[in-house]
Amino acid sequence: MSEPLYGVPHGHGPLLGPLSPPLVRSTTAGQPDAETLRALGAGERPGEFYQRLGHANARAWESLVAAHEGADGAVSFASGMAAISGALLAHLKPGDRVLLAEEIYGGTSSFALADLVRFGVVVDRFSALDLAGLQAQLARPAQWVVFESPINPTLRVADIGAITGLAKAAGARTLFDATFAPPPVQQALALGVDLVACSATKFYGGHSDVLAGFVAGCHELLGPVEHFRRRTGGLLAPDPAWLLLRSWPTLELRVLAQQAAAQRLAEGLAAEARAGRLLDVSYPGLPAHPDRALVARQMRGGGAVLAVELPGGLPGAKRAYDRLQRIARAPSLGGVESLATLPAFTTHAALTPAQRQRAGIPDGLMRIAVGLEGADVLLDDIRQALRG
Repeated sequence: MSEPLYGVPHGHGPLLGPLSPPLVRSTTAGQPDAETLRALGAGERPGEFYQRLGHANARAWESLVAAHEGADGAVSFASGMAAISGALLAHLKPGDRVLLAEEIYGGTSSFALADLVRFGVVVDRFSALDLAGLQAQLARPAQWVVFESPINPTLRVADIGAITGLAKAAGARTLFDATFAPPPVQQALALGVDLVACSATKFYGGHSDVLAGFVAGCHELLGPVEHFRRRTGGLLAPDPAWLLLRSWPTLELRVLAQQAAAQRLAEGLAAEARAGRLLDVSYPGLPAHPDRALVARQMRGGGAVLAVELPGGLPGAKRAYDRLQRIARAPSLGGVESLATLPAFTTHAALTPAQRQRAGIPDGLMRIAVGLEGADVLLDDIRQALRG
């Protein structure tokens, strides 16, 4: 095959020249002759030509992502939703069937149910926690199975290897949302999924100042994704690509520190639950987690996000939420700041109460994304919010 127009892993060499990559905002580039102009415009080779077709800042970051995820390559997008929608639209046609997990990010559900079906794609649901139900759904032909783990916002854990195995046996591909647990916490491609989609806005950016996404996997599946991106224009721009390159050296340090703090916070909140001040604490690193065996098999720790169910349903959750002082009341996750959100108002607001109930999301659920303030600071803040 010709050289891909997206980033691929590169070997390490000596650090020479500027150690911070230059930011190049130019939207177009002059060429030496007509043949070069033709080859670049036709996508026969990579190079600086016109920004929508790719640029050096994005390709440099894609190369790092590809190596980190254990992929042949990575295709960057302007957001996580642009990445997951681009991955599906690049491969689907009218009449195709997608099996979409009930327990998945609300934005993905909204896109599938409002847009994929509008283009003639059949969307059926399954529970990522019910392998027998998935197997029954796969008795009818399906092209793609779409799921995530850990699950947003309940923090349940799906059996990635079993789901991908059932899909492959039935001739279906798998698209996996890896936003909640990037490497080194979880290596989804190594567990058998075909394509990984991720909101790089979260851990890969890490500083709440960049919106981005990517799709990673094998060349066979990435080629159509890159062509779709080129046609539709959802490319990651140079400035956010440069910010992602800035964040790269601290990625693993941040993720592992956030995970360690989340473990300590979850243990402290579990004590609050035993005292009756919380109804439940869900965190994959807790011994009482219902999917603990899966966590031990496919994750390296519990990640940096947890969820608590507060007494009094949504009104009780709102009262405690409004008392938080150190934890920011905001959507998103993966940044150096700790954030709390109420899924009924944010990530899953587009779902009806009945749909949220089927996805295991009680109205009193509060999701906490752990930053770098320290577990003791965060635990004190939640305790005062519960008792205030």
